[in-house]
Amino acid sequence: MSANIPQIIGKDKLNREVKDLSSVNWWGMDRKEISWYPTINYDKCMSCGICFITCGHRVFDWDTDNDLPIVAHPYNCMVACQTCANLCPCGAIEFPEPREIKRMIAKAKVVKKAFDIMEPLKGKSSLSENETQTKPEI
Repeated sequence: MSANIPQIIGKDKLNREVKDLSSVNWWGMDRKEISWYPTINYDKCMSCGICFITCGHRVFDWDTDNDLPIVAHPYNCMVACQTCANLCPCGAIEFPEPREIKRMIAKAKVVKKAFDIMEPLKGKSSLSENETQTKPEI
């Protein structure tokens, strides 16, 4: 199979199909080179399961022995998504600092690529070449 077509690798504890999204590049970068995924602070976690239930990319699964969510497929996480952390009622889900994503955006020239993709919809861009470049704020 092609490296960009995710394969079904199993099912989670709710019997939902799990695809391996780690093979899908992010703006031309190998997804496994991007350390963007959640970690769970179990000192804060109350085992409600909201992260497990709501993540559409099946990053989480459920540890039935300990009644806890686990990050089973970290590279399935959509780069820069923090929905699970936003929904977590006790703030138990953590992500890398946003400046790391900004560095990756600059490295992959994401802003320039996005402008190029959107150009046919917008017509002529009023931005200069320099304005479509991204530099991470430090």
